[in-house]
Amino acid sequence: MFKKSPSRSARPATSHAEAAQHVAEGGVAIYWRPGCPFCSMLERGLGADADRATWTNIWEDPDAQAFVESLNDGNATVPTVVTRDEHFVAASTERVALTKALIEKADASR
Repeated sequence: MFKKSPSRSARPATSHAEAAQHVAEGGVAIYWRPGCPFCSMLERGLGADADRATWTNIWEDPDAQAFVESLNDGNATVPTVVTRDEHFVAASTERVALTKALIEKADASR
């Protein structure tokens, strides 16, 4: 049987400003949107570590969408993962693994 992914809607809504603060403090921010299969893949791949990142819905926050577009050549491509040192679109299993490692590293350094 298909296992349902955890629901991002159960997480508190996080604004772009809050996500930027989280990143400035050494955390990992993930910009996503509802219905995105790659966002669901990332969330499932992160497992319990998903709750250790800050998730911002670009459809609920115009500043978040503008920020993601500024990082991705004008495209609102998600999931976009952001840290102090890098950003990338996590649309592959390799990028999911990299995101997990960045979350673990961020937690270890805090």
